[in-house]
Amino acid sequence: RFSLPMSRRLLSSLARGAGRLAAPRSTRFAPVASGAASSVEAHTRRDRTSTSRVCDWAKSGAGSAGVVEQRRGVKTESKEEMVFHKVADEMLHNLQDAVEEWGEDNAGDDFDLSHEMGVVTISLGSGKGTYVINKQAPNRQIWVSSPVSGPLRYDYDPARKAWFYHRDGHLLHERLREELLGMFGGDLDLEGLNE
Repeated sequence: RFSLPMSRRLLSSLARGAGRLAAPRSTRFAPVASGAASSVEAHTRRDRTSTSRVCDWAKSGAGSAGVVEQRRGVKTESKEEMVFHKVADEMLHNLQDAVEEWGEDNAGDDFDLSHEMGVVTISLGSGKGTYVINKQAPNRQIWVSSPVSGPLRYDYDPARKAWFYHRDGHLLHERLREELLGMFGGDLDLEGLNE
């Protein structure tokens, strides 16, 4: 049976051991030379402080796709992430409106379009296939699965206010328009989806 002071010492010892295990390898096994002990101690002390604050962390970096900050368990989006969602949602809503109106007049009875949670599904019916157009927040891209051209990934160009394909530079709205009109004809204007 342990006395109360003994239990505190035991817990304190375990906590110190956990702090050393959580420290980077270079600080755990760093050689102690004259004058170097204080910098190793200071570095280890900083690591102990950061490991005790489990909920306070920030994930960021130059060129990272998703910059997310979390403070005490509350997730917040970065400005870039909010702009992506705004632009992507605007494009998907405008696309839905334009294609739905066109489809009712030109694509026949089997045509169906749905838009749920950032995914637009265009079912063409009569064996012509289905388009799935969705936003990929981690990559900040719009992904398109086309029955004609296959899978494509588009990035946003704010100068042109349009989504473009990196490999050949074509624009999402132009490719989709060409493919849909090639199958059914009619008049479909997809210009300015992000105006």
